[in-house]
Amino acid sequence: SSIVAELRNQCNIDVSKLQADHVCYRTDSLEQYTSLVEALQCPDDDNFTLLVESEIGGRPIATFKLAEPIEIQSADSSYHHSINVVEIPSPKEGSPYEAGLEHVEFVIGGSTDCKSPINDDTHHEVLTSWMERYPEVSWNTKALRKQCNPDISTKLQIRDYGKVSIKFHLMPLEEVIEFEVGGS
Repeated sequence: SSIVAELRNQCNIDVSKLQADHVCYRTDSLEQYTSLVEALQCPDDDNFTLLVESEIGGRPIATFKLAEPIEIQSADSSYHHSINVVEIPSPKEGSPYEAGLEHVEFVIGGSTDCKSPINDDTHHEVLTSWMERYPEVSWNTKALRKQCNPDISTKLQIRDYGKVSIKFHLMPLEEVIEFEVGGS
Protein backbone atom coordinates (compact mmCIF):
# COMPACT_ATOMS: atom_id res chain seq x y z
CA SER A 1 0.00 0.00 0.00
CA SER A 2 1.24 3.49 -0.70
CA ILE A 3 2.63 5.91 1.83
CA VAL A 4 0.24 8.58 0.59
CA ALA A 5 -2.76 6.29 1.17
CA GLU A 6 -1.46 5.21 4.58
CA LEU A 7 -0.98 8.83 5.67
CA ARG A 8 -4.61 9.41 4.79
CA ASN A 9 -5.80 6.19 6.46
CA GLN A 10 -3.69 6.30 9.63
CA CYS A 11 -3.41 10.06 10.23
CA ASN A 12 -6.13 11.66 8.10
CA ILE A 13 -3.41 13.73 6.37
CA ASP A 14 -3.88 14.38 2.67
CA VAL A 15 -0.52 15.01 0.98
CA SER A 16 -1.80 14.52 -2.56
CA LYS A 17 -1.26 18.21 -3.41
CA LEU A 18 2.10 18.55 -1.64
CA GLN A 19 5.52 18.16 -3.21
CA ALA A 20 7.04 14.81 -2.26
CA ASP A 21 10.53 16.20 -1.87
CA HIS A 22 12.81 13.23 -1.35
CA VAL A 23 13.17 9.73 0.00
CA CYS A 24 15.85 8.51 2.37
CA TYR A 25 17.27 5.02 1.88
CA ARG A 26 19.21 3.71 4.88
CA THR A 27 22.20 1.42 4.55
CA ASP A 28 23.02 -1.08 7.29
CA SER A 29 26.81 -0.61 7.34
CA LEU A 30 29.53 1.81 6.33
CA GLU A 31 30.64 -0.78 3.77
CA GLN A 32 27.17 -0.92 2.18
CA TYR A 33 26.99 2.89 2.21
CA THR A 34 30.40 3.22 0.54
CA SER A 35 29.61 0.57 -2.06
CA LEU A 36 26.23 2.12 -2.93
CA VAL A 37 27.54 5.69 -3.14
CA GLU A 38 30.47 4.57 -5.33
CA ALA A 39 28.14 2.59 -7.61
CA LEU A 40 25.83 5.59 -8.05
CA GLN A 41 28.81 7.75 -9.05
CA CYS A 42 29.88 5.42 -11.86
CA PRO A 43 31.35 7.63 -14.62
CA ASP A 44 29.56 5.59 -17.31
CA ASP A 45 26.14 6.23 -15.73
CA ASP A 46 24.53 9.67 -15.83
CA ASN A 47 21.34 8.56 -14.06
CA PHE A 48 22.58 9.88 -10.70
CA THR A 49 24.21 13.20 -9.90
CA LEU A 50 25.82 13.67 -6.50
CA LEU A 51 24.46 16.90 -5.03
CA VAL A 52 26.48 16.69 -1.83
CA GLU A 53 28.20 14.26 0.48
CA SER A 54 28.82 15.60 3.95
CA GLU A 55 29.22 14.64 7.57
CA ILE A 56 25.96 15.13 9.48
CA GLY A 57 25.42 13.87 12.99
CA GLY A 58 28.75 12.07 13.02
CA ARG A 59 28.24 10.03 9.86
CA PRO A 60 28.45 10.58 6.09
CA ILE A 61 25.27 11.30 4.15
CA ALA A 62 25.14 11.47 0.34
CA THR A 63 22.32 13.09 -1.60
CA PHE A 64 21.73 12.32 -5.27
CA LYS A 65 19.52 13.82 -7.95
CA LEU A 66 17.93 11.25 -10.23
CA ALA A 67 17.86 11.80 -13.99
CA GLU A 68 14.60 9.84 -14.08
CA PRO A 69 12.36 10.59 -11.10
CA ILE A 70 10.57 7.96 -9.06
CA GLU A 71 6.94 8.23 -10.19
CA ILE A 72 4.18 7.50 -7.69
CA GLN A 73 0.56 7.54 -8.80
CA SER A 74 -2.58 6.26 -7.16
CA ALA A 75 -4.64 3.62 -8.92
CA ASP A 76 -7.51 6.10 -9.24
CA SER A 77 -5.17 8.93 -10.42
CA SER A 78 -6.17 11.11 -7.45
CA TYR A 79 -2.52 11.94 -6.84
CA HIS A 80 0.82 11.83 -8.64
CA HIS A 81 4.25 12.51 -7.18
CA SER A 82 7.64 12.70 -8.88
CA ILE A 83 10.57 12.32 -6.52
CA ASN A 84 13.95 13.11 -8.00
CA VAL A 85 16.17 13.32 -4.90
CA VAL A 86 17.43 10.39 -2.81
CA GLU A 87 19.28 10.78 0.47
CA ILE A 88 21.56 7.94 1.60
CA PRO A 89 22.89 8.03 5.17
CA SER A 90 25.50 5.75 6.61
CA PRO A 91 24.41 4.31 9.95
CA LYS A 92 25.56 6.10 13.08
CA GLU A 93 28.18 4.14 14.98
CA GLY A 94 26.49 2.10 17.68
CA SER A 95 23.01 2.54 16.12
CA PRO A 96 22.42 -0.53 13.95
CA TYR A 97 19.36 -0.75 11.72
CA GLU A 98 18.24 -2.60 8.64
CA ALA A 99 18.74 -1.21 5.16
CA GLY A 100 15.61 0.15 3.49
CA LEU A 101 13.26 3.08 3.27
CA GLU A 102 13.87 5.37 6.26
CA HIS A 103 11.76 8.42 5.47
CA VAL A 104 9.83 10.40 2.91
CA GLU A 105 9.73 14.19 3.15
CA PHE A 106 7.01 16.53 1.96
CA VAL A 107 7.23 20.30 1.44
CA ILE A 108 4.38 22.14 3.18
CA GLY A 109 5.32 25.78 2.70
CA GLY A 110 4.63 27.58 -0.55
CA SER A 111 7.54 29.50 -2.07
CA THR A 112 6.11 32.73 -0.66
CA ASP A 113 6.27 31.32 2.88
CA CYS A 114 9.95 30.53 2.98
CA LYS A 115 12.93 32.28 1.44
CA SER A 116 15.69 30.57 3.42
CA PRO A 117 16.25 27.19 5.08
CA ILE A 118 17.58 28.98 8.17
CA ASN A 119 15.19 28.42 11.07
CA ASP A 120 13.11 31.52 11.83
CA ASP A 121 9.59 32.56 12.83
CA THR A 122 8.18 31.49 9.45
CA HIS A 123 9.42 27.93 9.86
CA HIS A 124 8.10 27.75 13.40
CA GLU A 125 4.69 29.24 12.52
CA VAL A 126 4.07 27.06 9.43
CA LEU A 127 5.23 23.82 11.06
CA THR A 128 3.31 24.53 14.28
CA SER A 129 0.19 25.38 12.29
CA TRP A 130 0.54 22.09 10.37
CA MET A 131 0.70 20.12 13.63
CA GLU A 132 -2.33 21.99 14.98
CA ARG A 133 -4.32 20.90 11.89
CA TYR A 134 -3.66 17.29 12.88
CA PRO A 135 -3.78 17.16 16.70
CA GLU A 136 -4.47 13.41 16.74
CA VAL A 137 -1.06 12.70 15.18
CA SER A 138 1.87 11.84 17.43
CA TRP A 139 4.41 14.42 16.23
CA ASN A 140 8.15 14.25 16.77
CA THR A 141 9.30 17.87 17.17
CA LYS A 142 12.97 17.26 17.97
CA ALA A 143 14.09 18.60 14.55
CA LEU A 144 11.90 21.71 14.93
CA ARG A 145 14.87 23.34 16.66
CA LYS A 146 17.43 22.58 13.94
CA GLN A 147 19.25 25.70 12.78
CA CYS A 148 18.86 24.76 9.12
CA ASN A 149 15.90 23.07 7.44
CA PRO A 150 13.80 22.32 10.55
CA ASP A 151 11.11 19.67 10.23
CA ILE A 152 8.45 17.75 12.08
CA SER A 153 7.73 14.06 11.64
CA THR A 154 5.59 11.10 12.51
CA LYS A 155 6.11 7.37 12.01
CA LEU A 156 3.83 4.97 10.18
CA GLN A 157 3.83 1.21 9.92
CA ILE A 158 3.72 0.54 6.18
CA ARG A 159 3.29 -2.93 4.71
CA ASP A 160 6.35 -3.90 2.64
CA TYR A 161 8.47 -1.14 4.26
CA GLY A 162 8.08 -1.52 8.03
CA LYS A 163 8.22 1.58 10.20
CA VAL A 164 8.78 4.69 8.04
CA SER A 165 9.19 8.30 9.13
CA ILE A 166 7.12 10.89 7.30
CA LYS A 167 8.65 14.34 7.57
CA PHE A 168 7.38 17.80 6.70
CA HIS A 169 9.52 20.86 6.04
CA LEU A 170 9.29 24.15 4.16
CA MET A 171 11.92 23.91 1.41
CA PRO A 172 12.92 21.12 -0.98
CA LEU A 173 16.17 19.42 0.05
CA GLU A 174 17.81 20.31 -3.27
CA GLU A 175 17.25 24.03 -2.54
CA VAL A 176 18.58 23.59 1.00
CA ILE A 177 21.73 21.96 -0.42
CA GLU A 178 22.16 24.78 -2.95
CA PHE A 179 21.90 27.28 -0.09
CA GLU A 180 24.42 25.40 2.07
CA VAL A 181 26.91 24.68 -0.72
CA GLY A 182 26.61 28.25 -2.01
CA GLY A 183 27.52 29.52 1.44
CA SER A 184 24.54 31.88 1.57
